[in-house]
Amino acid sequence: MNTSIEILDDRQHRELNIDFNQARRASRKELIPVVISEFHSLMFHYPIVFVKNQETGEFACSILLGVSAEANLLDQLNLQNHDDLPLNIRRLPFVSVAPPAGEDRPLVGINKTSPGINIGKGEGDYIFKQQSDAFDVALAALGELYDGFDKTKDYVKKVIELNLVSKLNAEIHSPGKPKHVLEGLYCVDINKVAELVSADEASKNTFLEIATYVYAQNFSLYNMKKLAAIAS
Repeated sequence: MNTSIEILDDRQHRELNIDFNQARRASRKELIPVVISEFHSLMFHYPIVFVKNQETGEFACSILLGVSAEANLLDQLNLQNHDDLPLNIRRLPFVSVAPPAGEDRPLVGINKTSPGINIGKGEGDYIFKQQSDAFDVALAALGELYDGFDKTKDYVKKVIELNLVSKLNAEIHSPGKPKHVLEGLYCVDINKVAELVSADEASKNTFLEIATYVYAQNFSLYNMKKLAAIAS
């Protein structure tokens, strides 16, 4: 995907208008990174899984939206209902840019090649000329993602330390088609959670710190069945 990132500026982008729904709808990724602050809203809509970086071996949290670029779970949603959307969709077409030296907050960048962007003409929200709820939502999502990165990394670290991660064995069966085996996905092994009863106090305390997110992630796997409908 081509990108052309510019730092958002109220003078340079005075005539910038954005169709936020179009920008959101254009995302066709099968996996979207998430942070733990959104687990309890996303758990009702998408499977929350772990994926492993093939180069570093590190795990990260993502939601599974589909098994191909042809269809995904977002296709069934009203993209104006923000509570149903992962932050990495709500933020589009904005991106975080590393903060300047001496500052601790990122700059807001915009991908000028993103669908939904039109300079000086067309439909959409003129974000610096009028109050735009979608603009405010996108900026808030970007901030929450930035603030949640370290907390999510710490969550993953604790789950690994407690040995709660297992490979997710999942297959999608559609009538008249060969089964589709999902590879490279991992989940919380709820059976291993039960084994913590006999663990040392330090391990139990560590688990209590993350328990609400562990159970949210496990609950979210019920959404795997939704993938069969869009894969058929």
